[in-house]
Amino acid sequence: MSNKFRDGRKKYQGLTVEVRNDDVTRALRLFSKKVQDQGLLKEVKERMSYDPPSVVKQEKKKQARKRWVKTVQEMISTGRWHSDKRY
Repeated sequence: MSNKFRDGRKKYQGLTVEVRNDDVTRALRLFSKKVQDQGLLKEVKERMSYDPPSVVKQEKKKQARKRWVKTVQEMISTGRWHSDKRY
């Protein structure tokens, strides 16, 4: 069997870590790092509950607003934005 789908995407092949010299703690750290890099925990957390599209949209807007406020505050502190002007 091939390791790829017809359209070129790779098939998912699970994570493996080799334990050398009975060093299980090192293997566990490597496994944890691989899981985090792949984003598996985030995906599991998202699948644990259903959020309607409207809630997802609200959260994205809230995060975007938070990023924008942070950017404006940085611009004010560096002098590239004047808080007394109306833009």
